[in-house]
Amino acid sequence: MLKTKTIQTSRMTNPAVVSPEGMTMTGHRIVLTGGGTGGHIYPALSVAEHLKDRTDVEAILYIGASGHPEEKLARENGLEFVGLQVSGLPRSLSLKLFTWPFQMFAAIMRAKAVLQAFKPTAVLGTGGYASAPPLAAAGLLKIPTAVHEPDAHPGLVNRLLGKRANLISLGMQGAAGRMSTKLGRISFNGNPVRGTFLTPIQRDAAAAVLGLRSDLKTVLVTGGSQGAKALNEAVVAALPRLLELEPHIQIVHQCGDKNLNDVKERLAPGLEGSPRYHLRAYFDDLSIAYAVSDLAVTRAGAMTVAELAVSGTPAVFIPYPFAAQDHQTHNARYMESQKAATVIMQEDLTGETIYNQISALVNDDGRLAEMRKRMREIGKPDAARNLAEQVLKLSSEYIAAQS
Repeated sequence: MLKTKTIQTSRMTNPAVVSPEGMTMTGHRIVLTGGGTGGHIYPALSVAEHLKDRTDVEAILYIGASGHPEEKLARENGLEFVGLQVSGLPRSLSLKLFTWPFQMFAAIMRAKAVLQAFKPTAVLGTGGYASAPPLAAAGLLKIPTAVHEPDAHPGLVNRLLGKRANLISLGMQGAAGRMSTKLGRISFNGNPVRGTFLTPIQRDAAAAVLGLRSDLKTVLVTGGSQGAKALNEAVVAALPRLLELEPHIQIVHQCGDKNLNDVKERLAPGLEGSPRYHLRAYFDDLSIAYAVSDLAVTRAGAMTVAELAVSGTPAVFIPYPFAAQDHQTHNARYMESQKAATVIMQEDLTGETIYNQISALVNDDGRLAEMRKRMREIGKPDAARNLAEQVLKLSSEYIAAQS
């Protein structure tokens, strides 16, 4: 067994085998877990950024599904990572359904061994099936746990394991009636977002970076980093009429790498290269586009909603209809109920419906201003810091109890 040394960042020699055996437990040793989608990964990474700044945090370890997006993102953010062989519960009758319980049991036992070696003082789960084994193992070892639910409709893992959590953190107020805990408390923190959304550049500077005019109303269309085919097709169909609107508007369209050629082929003659239509496959930093946008037309994933809220960007949501437990529809409808957004269901999405919605909003300054105000009221810029402090409080209580 390797010896551990006290550290102030997330860098460790080998977190799967390191044991602080024999040391006096004084510093925080935090495990983060969650995966599958950005909505489950980025909140954990945002919390990690705040934990790294603390001199009393000895070590941070990310546990997720081996080979899944959380592994790449955790390592890119300087976090040590341990991967588990784990998958989601099959939704149909198949051989995988019968073998899944054995896979999950093995993953829990593997997570338990990792935790016993690492000796965490608290475990934070941010959702997704990858978080189930570490949270379950922490429960077996009597290590305090916190669960963060990013969506308005909680996922299965968080609903089940949240019941025994010491803290439930909510990303959206709409989930409040659907989560309960027998051991701790529930806190509405909002969803942690990346730092670039907390310190955005000014509109003029953002326009200059993207080659836009800062004096024109700007509509951002994005289906996420991968794009959304149905959204792309509807926007392209509406584009000629949208660019004829008076006063003029400009449109920034992130279509996704795999969709770029298809979108270009569908464009009406003369639109590609138009000074008021800017087509991009992907933005490395979408906060720059938000900084110049007056309206966003987008999916309704938890992180998208959080970023829009923090940046105060009104939205037209087109929820992804095949999201787990239809959580995007719940997210979108909640924001609509708060008068911060409007919603078009994908089955109703056409060039005509998207044109009608965009044209109505860009020509109604009063409504846009009210939506912007409502978005900012929902946004929680201190979410990551507050959740990090709450996890450290659990950790401190555990350390004191072990002394």
